[in-house]
Amino acid sequence: MLGTHQLFPWLPGEGKGSIGAAEGRGAKNLDRVDGQVYHPPKCRSEPGAALRDRNGSPRLSHRTAHAAICWLAVGLLAAGVFTSGCAPAHAVLWADTALPDGRFSAARHQWAYDGEPVLFELQVTPGGANYIVFGKGDEATVMDMEEGRGQYRWTLVFQAGHELQEYEVFAVPFIIREARDWIYDKNEKKWYFYPPRDDASDVQTAPEQVMRITCYRREISTTFKARGGRPRRVTLTLVKGVGERVEIPQRPADAPADARGFLLLGPNEKGECGVSYSPLYDEVSRDGTTQVEVVVEHGDGALERVVETIDTP
Repeated sequence: MLGTHQLFPWLPGEGKGSIGAAEGRGAKNLDRVDGQVYHPPKCRSEPGAALRDRNGSPRLSHRTAHAAICWLAVGLLAAGVFTSGCAPAHAVLWADTALPDGRFSAARHQWAYDGEPVLFELQVTPGGANYIVFGKGDEATVMDMEEGRGQYRWTLVFQAGHELQEYEVFAVPFIIREARDWIYDKNEKKWYFYPPRDDASDVQTAPEQVMRITCYRREISTTFKARGGRPRRVTLTLVKGVGERVEIPQRPADAPADARGFLLLGPNEKGECGVSYSPLYDEVSRDGTTQVEVVVEHGDGALERVVETIDTP
């Protein structure tokens, strides 16, 4: 396998212009470019004022920059930067949301539960990237690619309320030509596509990898007819597809609003009681469905078992 300098001979040195990983190596707040310290502009007093680069060019967020990068890649291909012996890198984005045993899937659409940390991995042809730009929506982060490793992993957490939330996760590999085209603004705590006017632009070595994540949350609401007044005892158990049983405690009536546990409601004027609970991501199954079991010891001593199934893709 050709190394970085064999594949891209214009590179002056390993990792030239590297800012360092935004996580793990403590380099998230560094702003060194090409061995020199560059200080990004301070926050503007006028909201929405344009960000400018070192030579007066606009600074762009990920989504605005992506169109420019795509045209640059097309131009490099047309100009013969990637010749028959120097093909663009191959990249694949994986995530571990889809399969119950934690294996990764490259499906373009996956599901994640509210609050669930999802592990992503971008695999790139070894030597085909110095760094990657990844994120969700309009949030972008720049991470260094370890030399020769050809893969990088990171974790994102997704949230949803009563309605489904759609997220777009992206990852793009780059080779640095002179100085990295992305700069971290410490004041705004954001990365910006910030190409210098006089330097050769970085090369996007593979198409942008995109994955759609649908985030959801489930609400358990089970009702039953009370016998002999308020129940003596109620238990709630969630059963995952692999047979694992998760016992959910009952929340006392005087507990704080954020305390965990299910609520026992009623009986109401119709003599009905209810169990209400919103499961956490690690309490539900990852293989499609989760079984809900409610066992009631009624006031008259009778036992009742209520079983339901909720979808947990």
